[in-house]
Amino acid sequence: MAYQRVHSVLGVGFGPANLSLAVALEELGYAGGAAFIERASGFQWQDEQLLPGADIQNNPFRDLAMQRNPDSPYTFVKYLAKRQDLVGYLHLNAKFPLRREYAGYLGWVADSFRSCVDYGQSAVRLSLIEYGEDEVVRVETASGRRYLGRSVVLGTGRSPRVPAEFRTHVGPTVFHASNYLSSIGRLADRRIRVAVVGASQSAIELVLDLLDRPNVEQVLSIQRGIGFRLKDTSPYSRQVFLPEFVDYFHPLPKEVKTRLRAQLRSINYSACDQDVIDRLAGVQREYELTGSDRLRMLPFSEVTAVDPHTGTNRLHVRDVNYMTESTVDVDVVVLATGFRDFGTGPDDELHHPLLNGVLDRLERDETGVPVVARDYSIPVRRLPYGPPPPRIYLNGLCEASHGMGDAGALAMLSVRASDIVESLSGQAVEAGRADRVALKTALKAAL
Repeated sequence: MAYQRVHSVLGVGFGPANLSLAVALEELGYAGGAAFIERASGFQWQDEQLLPGADIQNNPFRDLAMQRNPDSPYTFVKYLAKRQDLVGYLHLNAKFPLRREYAGYLGWVADSFRSCVDYGQSAVRLSLIEYGEDEVVRVETASGRRYLGRSVVLGTGRSPRVPAEFRTHVGPTVFHASNYLSSIGRLADRRIRVAVVGASQSAIELVLDLLDRPNVEQVLSIQRGIGFRLKDTSPYSRQVFLPEFVDYFHPLPKEVKTRLRAQLRSINYSACDQDVIDRLAGVQREYELTGSDRLRMLPFSEVTAVDPHTGTNRLHVRDVNYMTESTVDVDVVVLATGFRDFGTGPDDELHHPLLNGVLDRLERDETGVPVVARDYSIPVRRLPYGPPPPRIYLNGLCEASHGMGDAGALAMLSVRASDIVESLSGQAVEAGRADRVALKTALKAAL
C-alpha cells in the first residue's frame, strides 16, 4: 500500500490535549508538519455529559494557550470577544464557565485546525516499520487507512474504568458515565429505576439530572463512603495542577508517587463541589418532607455481583462495615467510576491498548509498565545498526508518572503541550524554568 507522506508529528485523537498541541505547534513555530486523526465524525468534548447547569471546575484562563501566550488568538477571552459576548460573560460573575460554553470555545479553536485533522478515523494499531532510510510509526485505522509519523502523540484519553462485577453486563442498561446522554436517551420512553455507582462530581451531576427526568421513577446512589464529600479546593492542595508540581513529582520513586497520590486523592476524586452538594441535599430534604422514596442513598455500600432478573438488573449490595448483604432491583445502572490509570492495580491497565504492537521496543519498568520521561515521551529502544527510532508521546495519559495535573484536567493543557513541542524541537524541557525553582524548593520542604 502506498503512503501519501510521512508526517513529522502524527497526533492520535483530537480532544483538548492534542488540540492544545496543535495550537502550541503553530505558535512556537515548529518547523515540521503535523496531522491528526480522530475517531469521531467531528470535534467533540464531553458530549455525553453536557448536562444543564454543569460547569467545567477550571479557571477559564487556564485554557489552550493563555499560560504560555496571553496574546494568543486561541484563548477563551478571545473566543468571548469574537462572539461579542465578553461583557455578558463577565456580567454573569460565575466562578467557572458552563460546560456547554467551554465546549463551544474548544470547538471554535478546533475549527481553525480542521484542515490538518482526518475525522472518522479510529486508530486500532501502532507498529514500527522501516520506510526508506528511516524508522517510523505506522498507525492503522478501523477503516483500513494507514498513516506514518516520525513522532506520534497519543491524546486519546484514558480507558473507562468498569468494575469487574459489571464487565460482563455492559450494554443498553448497564453503561459507563462517558456514554450517559445517548444511553439514557434511548430509554426515554420507559419508566425506569436507575442506580448510579460512584461518589464523584460526575456521579452527583448524574443523580441530579436523572431526578429531573420524568420517566425516572427512582434513583439510587451507591457509594462506599458516607456520602458525597466536599472537594479539597484549597489553593495549597491545588498546587498539584501547577507545572512546578510536575517537576517535583516526576523524579520521585514509584512507591512514593503511589503514597502521595493516595494522600492527595480528595483534590480530584470521589469528591464534589459545594454547589451540587447543596442542590442535592435540598432535593433530598424535599423528598423527605413529602415522604417520597424517589431518591435513595446507599452509603457504605458496594456492589458485589449483578444478576439479570425478570427484565431488571439485580444488584447484590454489601455494607462495607458490617459486611451484611442485600439485593436491590433496578432497570438501569450508570457507572460513574472514573477512568483507568497505568499500573498494576486491579483497576489499572499496564499500558494504553494502542501500544500493544510496539510494546517490545518500549522501555518498561520491572512491573511491565512503560517508562514515561519528563517530556511525556516513552523511550523507544534502537535496533542494532538501525536508524534512530521514532518518538512516541503520551498527551494527557500520564497521571501515574506526572501527577494529578495529567488526570484529564484542563489546567495543564497549554504547559504540557509546550513541553512536548520543545521536546519535538530538540529543546531541553527544563530550559526556561528558572521561575519554578522557588516553588519546587518550597514543595520539597512542605511534602
